[in-house]
Amino acid sequence: MIMTGRRSEGQQRQWETTYVQKDFFGSKPSELAESVLPLMLQEKVRDVVELGCGQGRDTWYFARNGLFVTAMDYSEAGICQLRDRANDMNLGNIKGQVHDVRDGLPFQDNSIDAIYSHMLMCMELSDEELQSIMDECFRVLRPGGLKIFSVRNDHDPHYGKFDAAGKDMWRNPMGFVVHFFTKEQIESLAKGWEIVHIKEFEDRSPPFTKKLYEVVLRKPKRTVEAF
Repeated sequence: MIMTGRRSEGQQRQWETTYVQKDFFGSKPSELAESVLPLMLQEKVRDVVELGCGQGRDTWYFARNGLFVTAMDYSEAGICQLRDRANDMNLGNIKGQVHDVRDGLPFQDNSIDAIYSHMLMCMELSDEELQSIMDECFRVLRPGGLKIFSVRNDHDPHYGKFDAAGKDMWRNPMGFVVHFFTKEQIESLAKGWEIVHIKEFEDRSPPFTKKLYEVVLRKPKRTVEAF
């Protein structure tokens, strides 16, 4: 992965502090997880890599429904809480791992059924870093595999407000830098993928309602070779 420096180390510390609070986003699965689980089951997904799993509310939901989940986050506090809860719930189909997605993905080519992330792409990531993450996901997914993610969009009540922190990014009063996306920006990131759908939804997790895009992409089963 191409790195542009650790300008977001402050954000990492912000999450470590935030996750001192148990179930910061609530204990129930996100609207995104509930929306896409039927698709994953229909597609016979067995293993899921969850990027930016936080404290694990979606991880547990997928695991309880029979999926093997490798849950990754750069917050050690979040991963420790996830592991403890998985043990308490006797869920042996969860693997928690501290990892910074900007450092690439530690998986072999064409080895994963699905990659899932809820609002990870909204972090303080440059266009270059976002493209590198997309490329890594494409590399490790099996042909026909699913890339599922959500991003806050330009209809969100916080879009364009508070302190500017970079291209399409603003720092909110809680101290978090949030990256917002238009539909056109998502379509640009999705070049080379098959777009299953891009649709808007509301996320009502604390502390306020957010407007996001639910994005489902598929790695083509066949790669068209250029002549």
